[in-house]
Amino acid sequence: MKEIDQLLKAYANEKLSHAYLFEGDDLETMIETAEAFAMNILCQDNDQCKTKIEARNHPDFHYVKTDETTIKKERIEQLVHHMNQLPIESDYKVYIIQDFERLTVQGENSILKFLEEPPSNTIAILISSKPEQILDTIHSRCQHVYFKPMHRHTFIERLVAHEEVSKPVAELLSTYTTQFEEARQLNEEYDLTQLRKQLLQWCERLLKQREMALIGIVELLKHAKNRRLQLLALAGINAYFQDMMYVKSGMTSRITFSELQSYYESRAQQLSYRHLTYIIEQITEAHKKLNQNVNPTLVFEQIAIKVKG
Repeated sequence: MKEIDQLLKAYANEKLSHAYLFEGDDLETMIETAEAFAMNILCQDNDQCKTKIEARNHPDFHYVKTDETTIKKERIEQLVHHMNQLPIESDYKVYIIQDFERLTVQGENSILKFLEEPPSNTIAILISSKPEQILDTIHSRCQHVYFKPMHRHTFIERLVAHEEVSKPVAELLSTYTTQFEEARQLNEEYDLTQLRKQLLQWCERLLKQREMALIGIVELLKHAKNRRLQLLALAGINAYFQDMMYVKSGMTSRITFSELQSYYESRAQQLSYRHLTYIIEQITEAHKKLNQNVNPTLVFEQIAIKVKG
């Protein structure tokens, strides 16, 4: 059963919660579901009412989002003020907060107080792709709705179609995130084409010229110059060897770097499952160390040295 069907069933059975927390990495689907749910609660079959919600000018519907890094306390206080008023055109009032994890601590506390004593017939829909960053006390006051992860190929197609990202770069980004905003920001701020070129060369050196892989770390880190790009690089390197595993297993539809399929097919036969598994294990360990703030040069050196061994 799809998420929206579960929510509509709860509405039909008069079992609405006062607060829902939508969790997942497919932000677009969560937003669409939240708006459809709000329309059902406020409008039923009234098309004029639905049009007002789409245009964000329904008096009983409020949608909060920001392009900044945080949602300020003042916006939340303004929202709470509106929600404490009686409905004007509907029986309910509904508010949606997109990227809820962006609330400041003060903003979260304001919402928490509101969730503890919500006005009657007021429904909150909180959307988050990073629920681990939200206060536990807010989690405990919401009904959780979990969304399935976005399929990687769907993410790549949407990036290419709507965000004007090249397919090779979109494939790389898909190894690291399925958040459109984060992917768009990375693509705009950095030369990911060159980073992709360097990490693929480095992977090839690991297999063919392992001594050169150690030397190549300097050039790789020139393009992976901060922690986010280093984690992206590791994710891409991991995908490269996962691709080898998929090709070796006959699951070519699952590979990430699609234009390398012919190369994978010729190279994978020369590598055992055990060797590929060992390489992937070393990359996983490197990822942990990088998250623990170990020097990135040492992290990549350890991969080259251990893979060689």
